Amino acid sequence: MTVYNPELTWINGEFLANISITVENGKIAAISEGDNSDKGAFLPGFVNAHSHAFQRGLRGRGETFSTGSNSFWGWREEMYKLVDELSVDQFRMLCIECFTEMRQSGITTVGEFHYFHHDTSNDYIMDRAVLEAAQEVGIRIVLLHANYSHGGFGKPLSEGQQRFATDSLETWWEQVDALQEIVDGSKQRVGTVAHSVRAVDIDTVKNIAIGSVQRGMPMHIHLEEQRQEIEACLHTHGVTPMALLNDSIAVSPMVTAVHCTHTAAADMEQWISSGGNVCLCPLTEANLADGICDMHRINNQGGCVSLGTDSNARISMFEEMRWMEYAQRLYREERGVCVDNNGSIAAYLINSATKNGARCLGISAGEIAVGKFGDFAVVDIGHQQLTGATSETLGAALCCGADNSVIKQTIIAGV
Repeated sequence: MTVYNPELTWINGEFLANISITVENGKIAAISEGDNSDKGAFLPGFVNAHSHAFQRGLRGRGETFSTGSNSFWGWREEMYKLVDELSVDQFRMLCIECFTEMRQSGITTVGEFHYFHHDTSNDYIMDRAVLEAAQEVGIRIVLLHANYSHGGFGKPLSEGQQRFATDSLETWWEQVDALQEIVDGSKQRVGTVAHSVRAVDIDTVKNIAIGSVQRGMPMHIHLEEQRQEIEACLHTHGVTPMALLNDSIAVSPMVTAVHCTHTAAADMEQWISSGGNVCLCPLTEANLADGICDMHRINNQGGCVSLGTDSNARISMFEEMRWMEYAQRLYREERGVCVDNNGSIAAYLINSATKNGARCLGISAGEIAVGKFGDFAVVDIGHQQLTGATSETLGAALCCGADNSVIKQTIIAGV
């Protein structure tokens, strides 16, 4: 049992003083009156709902444009080059470096959208490497295990995609279940992924959705990040990717669509009304020139939005929060798009980086509340970047004016 008495504690959208937090067996057992004796402000540990850890190895690559500008599809070819270069040990080390940097930025849980599976054909050795890396760093992980079957609608995998390959649905489920047996169920859990509707045929997506419900696992899918995907889906199926999913699977709070950059309003309304989640990755979406998701409409519909670091070109949940709002300001020419019912930007953005991510990953985290995991990001409120902030303004000061250097410590399961 460990007892913390922070100077300030983030509870229900505000920072409160005189709070004592008791953590027992890794979970918050009690919240009572405290004496503010522990320096710093406690936030719930950030929940990174979407990461490809190995892509940290691309940092600085693919940023020279000698033949003119390009798009996501040009970047993807650079990613395939990295994949071809990596040994198992190099892959594991990239994951360790990435997860370490996440903890330094206040992230205590990562949803690792994992499709880089193989060293040689169908060996799935990279799955263990990801879990080993997370264990070494001590970060909580939900390994979102990806089915990746096609190189496009009705197309075989390309040479660059062979290390992602799913040879059959049956053996893929066997691997998911095998991983479920070896994880500890506390700091490590397993979820499922259909990589995208272009990489997984719709019958297989249906099977994954049903199997995920049966296993109590969250399911994630890349969706409508690029206009080209939507055009190809319309050509193949006569509907958009999100419309195809709305019509094909049981959408629920255990299903998360990642990106939704170009989603039609009616499709998004149906998705949200069914309980589906949306995960945005503003820094990656900017880096890859994807476009800007319509957060104004999602917010008006009460959608659950989480955040991810995706390609990990920059790991900072503060910056992901900031740019989710700032991109809307630039696009709409108005301020205060990402706000809660009380008009609070801080409450909305911090919830996106904590409790909403926990919902997407199906874990009991993201809030400082009894029964939740004892995972905290500790903020140095004496840091120069926060000079002048009060308990009332600290949340917005963090969202609008702080970087990773204000994080002095992360605590996971009370440790």
